[in-house]
Amino acid sequence: MTLRRDSGRRALAKVIRTAGNSLGFVVFGVGALVLAGLVLPILGLMRRGPRDLLAQRLIHSAHSRYLRLGGWLGLWSIEVDGGERLDGARGSLVVANHPTLLDVVLLLSRLPHAACVVKRAAWRNPFFALLVRTAGYLPNDSAEAVIERCAERLRSGRNVILFPEGSRSPVTGLRPFHRGAAHVLLRSECSLLPVTIRCDPPALKKGQPLWALPNERFRYRLSVGEPLRAAAFGVEGMARPAAARRVTEQLEEYFLARTAG
Repeated sequence: MTLRRDSGRRALAKVIRTAGNSLGFVVFGVGALVLAGLVLPILGLMRRGPRDLLAQRLIHSAHSRYLRLGGWLGLWSIEVDGGERLDGARGSLVVANHPTLLDVVLLLSRLPHAACVVKRAAWRNPFFALLVRTAGYLPNDSAEAVIERCAERLRSGRNVILFPEGSRSPVTGLRPFHRGAAHVLLRSECSLLPVTIRCDPPALKKGQPLWALPNERFRYRLSVGEPLRAAAFGVEGMARPAAARRVTEQLEEYFLARTAG
């Protein structure tokens, strides 16, 4: 009888968690549609000044509230080490690993003004195209063009978020790093802010459906490292292709060491 009751409680807990997960993502989707299709166009007409900064602040506020909702629903908890470095970032290249679907949400919730590199598919979506365009996000279609646009934003004091893996991490380990972040660092001469993201138990991985999520609260931990300049990678005097290769190798080693185990 006791085993039957325990089994029933676990089944009920799983149903409740699945419903909570579904509710959370429905809220996220509806909120994104309202923001992109209604709020941003209206405020863009009413307010003067740079529209991209206004849009980025609205996105930042929406993501912060969404994460608080997920915490209230018992879906996740979030711990941030070195969060003051993110909160005070100006003209920083924020580089992070990419283990879960919510990584960009986690980062944007701490950065009122930041640009992201977005897959070209988002620009073809009738709702999200307005959001990413108004927020000044960048399509990932031309490597050289993206590098220069990122560098321009950094030189003007804006923050830029990049995931060198290019897509979400595999079940274990990391994907090989692309060199785009290194080229942006070298061209802009900005500071690089490394952010290691961990999620325990693993959740929201690439290809993982909602019904397969862990039957427990998953715990995010973000560790924000010290800001780094290009000189910290020992690339002074090197040709840019060789320097970008060295920076990429050292970044990959940095994140592998902090995500192992």
